[in-house]
Amino acid sequence: MEKHHFEQAKIWLSGASLVANLNSGGDDKYAVAVSMAVHAIIKANDALTYKFLNATAKRHDDAPRLFEDLIKKNCVNVEYANYRSILHEAIGNKAKAEYRGAYFSKNDFESMKRNAEKFIKMAGTIIV
Repeated sequence: MEKHHFEQAKIWLSGASLVANLNSGGDDKYAVAVSMAVHAIIKANDALTYKFLNATAKRHDDAPRLFEDLIKKNCVNVEYANYRSILHEAIGNKAKAEYRGAYFSKNDFESMKRNAEKFIKMAGTIIV
């Protein structure tokens, strides 16, 4: 099951890039793309938590806590402990993009995309 979550993470990120590169949508497309990149991070985290804890976040806000649990239980190498900041930033941006109508630029999306790629790469080294 964790591989399904992991594959979905990659698809969310691919979709985010497609949205960000649309010729239409103006700047609004970046808020949608950021939200999709956030979902990619969350799904990669779900892959990890399912593999080791047999659980996924019931609410997006639970994702950072579950990642912390993975670190505490030595399921994820301590060298990745700083990746928790990627999750915290992602969750904050998700709320801004989806519920508060915040403005996101192309640079904001590119930054979130790099974070998603980094998180997915880390998860991939553990999942596969």
